[in-house]
Amino acid sequence: MKHKEKTVSIPVKLLEQAPLDKLREFVQKQAQCNADFACTLNDWLNEEVATFPSSEEKLANRVERLFTRMGEKEGLYGKSKEYGIDWMAVTKGMGDILDALKPELEKGNARLVARTILKFIHTLQKKADSTIDDEDHLEILELHEEFAEILEACASSESWSLKEKLEMLEELRQASTYSVYKEYDFYPMDSLCVDFMLTALPPELAYIELEKLESFMGEELLRHRVNLLRKLGREKEFQQTMLANLECDEIVFPEIERLRDAGKLSEARDLVNKQMAASEKSEQALELLLDIVKRQGDAPAVIETLYQLVLSAPYDLSYYRKLKKEIPSADWAGMYERLTGQLERLDEAVYLASIYAEEKDFDRLYRLIIQSHDDRVPLIMEYLPILPKKYHPELFQYGIATMKDWISKAKKRKEYVEFAETLREFSRFPGSAPYVSELLAHIRTTYKRRTDLLAELRDIH
Repeated sequence: MKHKEKTVSIPVKLLEQAPLDKLREFVQKQAQCNADFACTLNDWLNEEVATFPSSEEKLANRVERLFTRMGEKEGLYGKSKEYGIDWMAVTKGMGDILDALKPELEKGNARLVARTILKFIHTLQKKADSTIDDEDHLEILELHEEFAEILEACASSESWSLKEKLEMLEELRQASTYSVYKEYDFYPMDSLCVDFMLTALPPELAYIELEKLESFMGEELLRHRVNLLRKLGREKEFQQTMLANLECDEIVFPEIERLRDAGKLSEARDLVNKQMAASEKSEQALELLLDIVKRQGDAPAVIETLYQLVLSAPYDLSYYRKLKKEIPSADWAGMYERLTGQLERLDEAVYLASIYAEEKDFDRLYRLIIQSHDDRVPLIMEYLPILPKKYHPELFQYGIATMKDWISKAKKRKEYVEFAETLREFSRFPGSAPYVSELLAHIRTTYKRRTDLLAELRDIH
């Protein structure tokens, strides 16, 4: 143990005796030939020796130094390998800085926190290079998501003056135009700018600033605008703006829900009908209408809305079953004919097949399958097990004919693989063996030079 202590203490004693100019010369030479050593030395000197006029400048210097770490990295999306910025060190280092800043935010020092984040954003614009790979891209995105959360907390700080918040807002607005965000798509900086503005400024001022941004952000900006109008009590302008933008779900649907929850059912119903007239009968709009008419006890409207929901939500039989429960048994046949007729006109063969299967309407299901050339094989595979055996021979014949046509047009190995998998599954149906054998004989005679195809079919008999 004594020997170990002695060997550790020897370099310290030697360093104390070494001439200062010799030490400087040695360190300078090491720094010139060893980039990692130079960075480590630079960081240590800045932390231990350098003095800065303020904490803000010290943190700004620390952020700047993150971008001096270099290493071999894959280029953007793995295109090439280059020697450039060590982005892992950048994101980890900035994460450490954010952790150190959080207590400052709790103390009310929002300006220091916000300025440090902005320093990173400015430096990223200056330093970003082609060595950012997919993993780095994700890390930088997550870092910006944390920026957004922290900046929103800064914006709400009462200890930060409105004048300084406006200055910060202007810098964020400029940052939203930076090429680095357009080229690498790290984060929607214009959204961060607007979120900061809405939190930092009084509603009246926020609305004025928002009006300057109308050239971009589309529906998101419109949503912020109408929310501010209501917050400011400018109800007439709110209504005018909403009615002029009925196709914007993000502002209309919340208003429908507000009216409904306030018990203003007639107004809510009128608004949802206007929205569907201006846009389309979306599932969300119809769901809102269904809830409203149920609360009003309007049975015919409930039935009609469910009918529209059946048509608007293909392959979801839950609305179909709800519709059937709402209609008296004696009236169901008429609705069934109306609904299936409309689906036929819309050419919704797959959806219609699921309804025929639900109703055990086997004659129509069988006719639909043999008339649906494009979907015939998938429909046979799905519904043959539930169809009565009297339909099987013809369905096998039609299925084999469709597959003959299919393989005549197939040219690539992946098409052969898909065909073989389908035929293999088809061959498992009881009674299909003669039809499968016929198809295999046809293929082996007609396409005997397609060795890849024959290889895929070798285990099917």
